[in-house]
Amino acid sequence: MAAEESTVSGFDCLAPPLLRGWPALQARLVHHVKRAALRQLHASNAGEMLLLRFYMVGEESSEQALQRELRIDPPGWLARQLDQHLADEQLHARLFAQAIVERGGHAQAAASPEEAPRPDWLSRRKLARWQAIIRRHAPHFAHGGLVPAYAIGLSAEQMASRILQRHCALIGAQHALHPLLARVLADEDRHIRLCTHTLQRCVAPHEQARLARLMREVRDTERGFGITGALGMWLAGAMLRLRPGAARPVQRRHQA
Repeated sequence: MAAEESTVSGFDCLAPPLLRGWPALQARLVHHVKRAALRQLHASNAGEMLLLRFYMVGEESSEQALQRELRIDPPGWLARQLDQHLADEQLHARLFAQAIVERGGHAQAAASPEEAPRPDWLSRRKLARWQAIIRRHAPHFAHGGLVPAYAIGLSAEQMASRILQRHCALIGAQHALHPLLARVLADEDRHIRLCTHTLQRCVAPHEQARLARLMREVRDTERGFGITGALGMWLAGAMLRLRPGAARPVQRRHQA
């Protein structure tokens, strides 16, 4: 399911770019490594729970970002949108936590963004890069840090959509986790449209060139972390799969 992203004149940079050369090769490499990593993680119950925990922590990290970067005096229309976005992320975290518990693990979604667990080392490095980008670009927009924060959010939502599309395609509609992943995917695609429309509304015509530069930097940063994350997932899955006594995944279907 591809996200429907409508862009108006001057905002073509918001749509996923057509990659060529090394970036295209890098994207294909990441795609194949992540498919292999998903197979490894789905081969054991522990691996499947780790995969679900990745998703849960990712949702909670999004909650933290929404509260920290976007809650600084937003206009009324945007505050309402943020409330719904935050509610979606909190629901996703609870659903992933529930799926972990159903597989015999222990997980509880944080009651608030402040209570969310600290992200892993790689995620912390990425967050530090995002914060540096926000500080560098904020002075160039009338809406300040709101624009770079939403640009990063758009890129993250587009990446999440690609990840979930890949995952759903790999496991198939009959897999126990497919309804859950498809539900989250539908929400992420809706978030992409909201981020796109927000940037179109907040960025003035004379700021569009700066926005294009910002989006290139954000996506270059995202790609830079792609291979490292993919290889880490594959290694984790392989170790859990080969661990003595590793149990097979529980095939219990989740309702959307």
